[in-house]
Amino acid sequence: MSHEEQDFRGELEALFDANAPLINLVTYEEDRVIQTVLDVTRTLGVYTWDVLGYLEEKRPSGKPVDASKAVEPEKILQFIARALPDQTVLVLKDFHMAWKNGPLIRGLRNLAPKLRSQSKFLVMVTPMEDVPVELKDELYVLHVPLPDETVLMRVLDAMTSKLEPQHQPRPAIRRLLINSALGLTTNQARMAFSRVWAKQRRFDEQAVQLVTKEKRRIVRESGALEFTPAGANEADVGGLNLMKSWLKLRECVFTEEARQAGLPYPKGVALIGIPGTGKSLSARMTASVLKLPLLRMDMGAIFGSLLGESEAHIRKAVNLAEMVSPCILWIDEMEKAFAGAGPTGGGGSGAATRVFGTFLTWMQERTAPVFVFATANDIANLPPELIGRFDRMFFLDVPNSEERREIFVIHLTKAGLMFPERQLDLDELVRKTRGYVGREIERIVIESRFAAFADKNREIAQADVLKAIQETVPLSRSHTDIIEELRLWKTQGRAFPASTGEEEAVEAYPERTRPRRLLDT
Repeated sequence: MSHEEQDFRGELEALFDANAPLINLVTYEEDRVIQTVLDVTRTLGVYTWDVLGYLEEKRPSGKPVDASKAVEPEKILQFIARALPDQTVLVLKDFHMAWKNGPLIRGLRNLAPKLRSQSKFLVMVTPMEDVPVELKDELYVLHVPLPDETVLMRVLDAMTSKLEPQHQPRPAIRRLLINSALGLTTNQARMAFSRVWAKQRRFDEQAVQLVTKEKRRIVRESGALEFTPAGANEADVGGLNLMKSWLKLRECVFTEEARQAGLPYPKGVALIGIPGTGKSLSARMTASVLKLPLLRMDMGAIFGSLLGESEAHIRKAVNLAEMVSPCILWIDEMEKAFAGAGPTGGGGSGAATRVFGTFLTWMQERTAPVFVFATANDIANLPPELIGRFDRMFFLDVPNSEERREIFVIHLTKAGLMFPERQLDLDELVRKTRGYVGREIERIVIESRFAAFADKNREIAQADVLKAIQETVPLSRSHTDIIEELRLWKTQGRAFPASTGEEEAVEAYPERTRPRRLLDT
């Protein structure tokens, strides 16, 4: 049983022991929650009721209840007060549909003291947290974690137990299937396993890939998270040798041997720097180095229009990341979501402040192996409380001459040149592109391809690249003030350089455009 599942069961059992009469469990999984209630309340009667009036007995109480008669929603409070026996739990399904019923809310508040004295418990199962303000002091809210390996194993066993022995998944495949299904609800996992069996009538390595594909679809539909292919290895990212070395030292930390040695999981890194220097590409490269799946969090999808919706979205996103773990959680341009949101910022909206608080608490308290990879272009208003939650902050400066050479080779090779070093004068290209970032060099190569293709589809020539360089205005010339402010993070020692030899980056600024403060550093 996972740590999260143990905590949830412990908190729920404590609420029953404390005689808390009104409990709200936030989840889609009604059947699993009902089973959990039965597990932690062995001496109490348990009944369920839905808004259609259907009453069902799960465990009888001391006083019999006629479960064959429907109980209309408008009479549910009367039934609870007069017909529901003491020492009984009533699970109310989809009760959030009644939250807008003012008299019903008032009735629950009036009924709460009586329920407490009679050891009656109302457990409301809702798909999202939307507690009326009138019930804030009476209703205890618990978010149900997604199922862990033990629960998913029961789901798979229930499905495969009736199969012939030759169709049973091997132990190794069984473990892979369970790991692939982490992050799904029990119903989603059951459907994924069923679809595998319906499609190929066997459980093998291909079945694991099908379950993973189904999980990616479901995660994508969740709105805030999306599986992102790594798509880049070390050779695809020029330079950044210091950051690459730092990451390689942590590659083995996610193994069982590291757990036995007592090594903690790394929390993550933040990349700040000049736009176009490859921060997003570095996220994909990190997934390749650490050999972990990459989940990108869409901060725009986190924020909702309803009160409490944004906090629910961020909780759902991080909980899902924990269930999929070990993984990398990529937060791109985090300043767009968190700028000014901290207690020292003062400039964030109410929703941004609440989302920031939820995320900060999770960053501090999480135990699951979720490696957070955050990028930022404008860090002036980022809360310092967030900055301190990362293991290391790297600064990506404009590439030095060696890095520019690597970037040219990468993109020219992609453009079809077998041996760029022999076919072009790279020394001249590197010299002509001082102050250019990786994105600008990539654009230069693309422009060169267009010119060569338009001229009888020939290979790229030196003149094509030089012409593209001449027509490109680098960010280091057009936005010197922005770069100056960003580089202060490195020169003042607030961030580690991602590459060695980055002192050459100062030379990237042509003398006529170099900011005076950079000349002084």
